[in-house]
Parts: sequence; C-alpha cells; structure tokens
Amino acid sequence: MFVTKQDILTLNVLSTTEVFVAVDSTPVAFKKDFQMFFFGKTFIKKDNTLFAYPHDIKKWTRFMFNKYNG
Repeated sequence: MFVTKQDILTLNVLSTTEVFVAVDSTPVAFKKDFQMFFFGKTFIKKDNTLFAYPHDIKKWTRFMFNKYNG
C-alpha cells in the first residue's frame, strides 16, 4: 500500500470531525481497511451519496493510526 502525506493529513482532519463524512472522501490507500472496519455499520444516504457517522469515523481513524503506527 502506498500512503502519501496527504492521506495522513486527511486522516488527521477526519479524526476531529463533528459532521457526517462522505464515504468517497476517505483516502484511496485506506479503502480496504475502511470497508473491513465499516462492514455492518450504518450509513446515511443523501443525494445518492453515502455518509458515515462522525463517531464511527473517529473510531476508524484511531484504529488506523494504531494499526500502522505500531
């Protein structure tokens, strides 16, 4: 997996979000991890776009930092 500095910065921004996050805005490098983590979780659909809850996104970013930091 090739992770860029922009991917890390995006995760940092997502870790402090207070609003719904569009699933398409997650970094491409982490799509497989995102899909595995969010399997079975609830999404919201608005205007043909899927959104994840901020609390779930925060948990996912914490998981990602722990997974790739250790």
